[in-house]
Amino acid sequence: MTLPSPSFTLPLALAALAATLLAVSAPAARAAPDACIVQGATIIESAYPTAARSADGTFVVDGAIIRLPEQNDSDAHAVVCRTWPSQPALTLVAVPLMTRQADDGNEGDIELLVVDSKKATVRQRLRLPGLMTDDALYVSSVALDTAFYRLASRKIAFGLRLSLQGSSRPNPFGETTLWLFLVDDGKLRPVLDNIVVSSNRGEWDTNCAGEFENTERTLSMEPSPQSAIADIVVSETTTTTVNVAGKDGACLDTETAATATHRLRYDASVYRVPKALSRME
Repeated sequence: MTLPSPSFTLPLALAALAATLLAVSAPAARAAPDACIVQGATIIESAYPTAARSADGTFVVDGAIIRLPEQNDSDAHAVVCRTWPSQPALTLVAVPLMTRQADDGNEGDIELLVVDSKKATVRQRLRLPGLMTDDALYVSSVALDTAFYRLASRKIAFGLRLSLQGSSRPNPFGETTLWLFLVDDGKLRPVLDNIVVSSNRGEWDTNCAGEFENTERTLSMEPSPQSAIADIVVSETTTTTVNVAGKDGACLDTETAATATHRLRYDASVYRVPKALSRME
């Protein structure tokens, strides 16, 4: 999915960037849903005033179902809330809006909300069409990423991570994709669209013989020689493992690793992500 491109200009001296621009992304586990448990219903009622609450505790709005999480919930279709560490007065919320849920696939959007932490009122929002739609590859988790993504002075982005999982045992597959968003001029805008930060795939005989590939990417911010907006440096490690059956029945593996670095530059309104680093569509 390609998100709408933002448009903004942020004046900042490169010298200041050199001293302050550093953020490293780490794999983001699903945040503890405490904020949702405490304020979830209030947030949903504020964001969707026409929503009707069902007997099972879900909300229904315009044909879409919204489900609040329970303690230690791992349902990828439940609302996710996280206080923004860089701006504690704000709470970030990801709302799956599910229009269809079935064994053979699901359909739905995600709406991102930036909410006043005390009043639970919505300050900014952005709907991401189709992001919860899946079939053979199912959405296994949705997480808010609040690593310190400093793009420029007083401009800190946050992330949304969405993981897909395959169900084939002989051909395992998993992929986690990251999007970055920025509150700018009172609006919530996407600034990085669709970069795969973790993937694993393989093909094997379900006993031993086979080949597996795992790729991990981390993001760091570095001053740009061409722009007041930081460059994003993507550090990549790909590990390939080949398994073969030994004469004594043991499963022998050979592992090799390769590294690469990619630099993403801010181009007019968004960071351009090479197709090789983007999510499968």
